[in-house]
Amino acid sequence: MEEETIITHLLGNSPKVKVMDLLIIGRRLEYCISDLAEHAGVGRSTIYRMLDVMLKDKILVKKRKLGRIQLYQLNMENPRVKLLVKMFDELANINSEEEIKRQTMKVKVKR
Repeated sequence: MEEETIITHLLGNSPKVKVMDLLIIGRRLEYCISDLAEHAGVGRSTIYRMLDVMLKDKILVKKRKLGRIQLYQLNMENPRVKLLVKMFDELANINSEEEIKRQTMKVKVKR
């Protein structure tokens, strides 16, 4: 069973959502096609189908090449990407605050 994240909980478990979730969480990392597929839990063919659109929309940018392997990274210069990252960070903050309150309530109850 796949672990549910903040984004997949709210937006669903589609391949595109899972890839964006991975890219936002690892926003400073560079990924090859195989890495994207493996860590997002989708097939390489799915990544290849999404790649052209993500490059055209400037969601992903090509970084460097390692031999024949092209590496890609989330384009933090794209205003839409910046907004998605900000939303993710705010959701993570809200969830953290809620978890702290929940844990604090557990501690108070156990005393």
